Amino acid sequence: MRVQHLRWLLVGATAVALCACGGGGGGVESTPFVPPPPPPPGETGSSVLPPEHLGLVSSEPFAILGVGDQYTSDSESSRTVLSGPAARDMQFRYDAATNTYQIAVPDYAPGTLANTQYNGAAGEVATSSISQVTDGTSSTLQPVHVFLPVPKAGDTYTYTSLGYWYGDAGTGPNGDAAFSEGIFAYGIPTAASSMPITGSASYAASIFAMDSAIGLAFPVLGDAQLSFDFGAGTLSGSMHPQIADDFDGIFVDYGVYNFKDTIYSTGSTTFSGKFDVPNLPSADSSFDGQFTGPSAAELMARFFTPFHLSDGREGTLSGVWIGKKTGP
Repeated sequence: MRVQHLRWLLVGATAVALCACGGGGGGVESTPFVPPPPPPPGETGSSVLPPEHLGLVSSEPFAILGVGDQYTSDSESSRTVLSGPAARDMQFRYDAATNTYQIAVPDYAPGTLANTQYNGAAGEVATSSISQVTDGTSSTLQPVHVFLPVPKAGDTYTYTSLGYWYGDAGTGPNGDAAFSEGIFAYGIPTAASSMPITGSASYAASIFAMDSAIGLAFPVLGDAQLSFDFGAGTLSGSMHPQIADDFDGIFVDYGVYNFKDTIYSTGSTTFSGKFDVPNLPSADSSFDGQFTGPSAAELMARFFTPFHLSDGREGTLSGVWIGKKTGP
């Protein structure tokens, strides 16, 4: 998928919310958290053409890596994390017989993506979708929305994609409204028999993450670089997370996180490691991932790391990468 499609996935709904509420201005720390609004129930933009499929297509369940949290908000300016950020178990699969997607989102019952609305240019096939999740096999819709880009021929990624969820989660201990949110990467896993066992390869990946203080209101983007020596069973690389929000004039550079303590062995379809965290040399951190597509053509991973900015602000970054092989 193209970068602009992915950027919409994490930015589009929140930008609309900020416009409507007069948000924007000021630094990240002082900007009120504005959750993305749900789409109007039962409405689908008639000028946008429905896609053939909402996401990737596979006869087997997708491999999926999710991160998420729960928080409360007083709807004015505060955000209090109740749990997480943490790795969240998820399931996702495509049913060819019904051309539907079944998903298990954290904090909600498994169900089918339904009540779908599409986004994109008038008269063209949708570039992204917003769906709710049914309660099991019933037609009852749960108060959670799943956002997906629509894969298309010629997109950057063929075997890997991502999405995010946002939903109501009752009330917190103080009586404020509680919410569940998170990001996930999913893909068609590389078979062990298809893994390269000689040579080396470099991968360029895109970051999609959350700052624990602001969640998905201002998503963290950026890039990661990974280098594998398949024969020697080694991995090196780095990531560079940033917020570059031209719309609101918000720019945050979290620094370069070099990999350390990486774990990868020849023939393995998975990998993991930690980071040298800028300004926090003894901080704990982690990432774990796996290859997707034939011959490890692509990959995906999730990560967690603390951060300490030059202005003294601290917090946690959590999110995913999706990447593609770029060369030997």
